Amino acid sequence: MPIAPECRNTLHVLGYLFLRMGRNDSARRTFSALAAVLPPDAPRAEASRVHRCLAAVAVAEGDGAAALEHLHAAMDGVTLSSADAALHLLRAQALWQQGRQDEARTAMDTYRHMAGVQA
Repeated sequence: MPIAPECRNTLHVLGYLFLRMGRNDSARRTFSALAAVLPPDAPRAEASRVHRCLAAVAVAEGDGAAALEHLHAAMDGVTLSSADAALHLLRAQALWQQGRQDEARTAMDTYRHMAGVQA
């Protein structure tokens, strides 16, 4: 049985609140469940949003590899704008967690450029 977009949005807010409260396990389970119930015809932006949140949870848990997988899924087929600068910040954190400092610095530079932040 499909879940209405309003219910999916409510689950997203709940997962975000869990993440902000530091309840990473609850956030991961909520966003994973949300990803599982997304219908095939869900808007691409909605699927991207779920993967962005799963990436944030993975970074918070120190799992850079999982974060990079979710970021790849979030960015795949999406045209990024300056509003998406935070994705590069998340990517920098995930790369740093994996010991890939040079790539992390490049991602951080991209974040600064897109966000309009001076070094």
